[in-house]
Amino acid sequence: MATEDLALKPLRARDCEALLTWVDSADALLQWAGPRDFEWPLTDEQLLSDLHAADHLRMPFAAVLPDDRRPVGHVMLTTLPAHNLGVIGRVIVAPDQRGRGLGTALMQAVVRFGFDQRGLHRLQLAVYDFNLAAIACYQSVGFVIEGTQRDSTQSRDGYWSSHTMAMLEPSYRARGSSGAGCSGIRVARMTDAAALAELLTDLGYPHDEDDARARLRVWAGDPQGSLLVAEDEERVAGFVSVHAVPFIDRAGHFGRITGLSVRPESQGSGIGRRLVHAAEEWATAHGCSEVEVTSRRTRTGAHAFYRHLGYEDVCDRAARFARKL
Repeated sequence: MATEDLALKPLRARDCEALLTWVDSADALLQWAGPRDFEWPLTDEQLLSDLHAADHLRMPFAAVLPDDRRPVGHVMLTTLPAHNLGVIGRVIVAPDQRGRGLGTALMQAVVRFGFDQRGLHRLQLAVYDFNLAAIACYQSVGFVIEGTQRDSTQSRDGYWSSHTMAMLEPSYRARGSSGAGCSGIRVARMTDAAALAELLTDLGYPHDEDDARARLRVWAGDPQGSLLVAEDEERVAGFVSVHAVPFIDRAGHFGRITGLSVRPESQGSGIGRRLVHAAEEWATAHGCSEVEVTSRRTRTGAHAFYRHLGYEDVCDRAARFARKL
């Protein structure tokens, strides 16, 4: 489905009937709208009262397809013009329409509206950390996780933590002008767990898909680090992890590449070089003045690779000590 096929229109009273069927439990209500705006059970009266409060700053939308004007999704954008800020919330796709890419199309539509039509500088949203499909969707559009609010919502089964994700207008423009990922390097998503498990295992650190998903969750919630993957013919062919570490003796940061792996069949194709270059670009953008990487003494092939890219073995200048805790 072409993303431009999906359109946003102002939510109408008759659209609320569909929302009542989509939000079918107390937990689903929390995931959709958070803890403040509605109470379970959700009623038509609550939705209509909320709709009555809509204005040019608080805009609830229904998502529709050209061949069927019934809503297939919903999203709300609240803007703070004094700060050129937009807050995206209440993202949902009709249960019988999921799996068609409509969530991504919906997010792309609201992002275009916020940046192109409203001239905003920043769009942000909140998502619960266990909602892996939503996080992957938002990452695919260009949102990055900036922080985590621990135990921010109390559900029937305990506390939920949420991530704040955001996109800035320059990043949106850069994605559009570059073809959104034409280099084949992108931020890793939760849906990359199986591929990451294979790459970590190839590197000598056995992982299954659940293990890799746990690693992805940690990296996705760390604003000072990034886990990047390279795609080759729409398949993940390698990854690099990079972290920004502040200096204590002077201002600024240095970047540390903490992991790099390329599928055996893709080695020698330039993917490793591109991943390192992407890590260096990320480090530069995050205020790093240099990048370091460690590699076991037995990995002589990796040492030659890094030397070829201009890295210098500086162990004669400083010892490296470690202790297990």
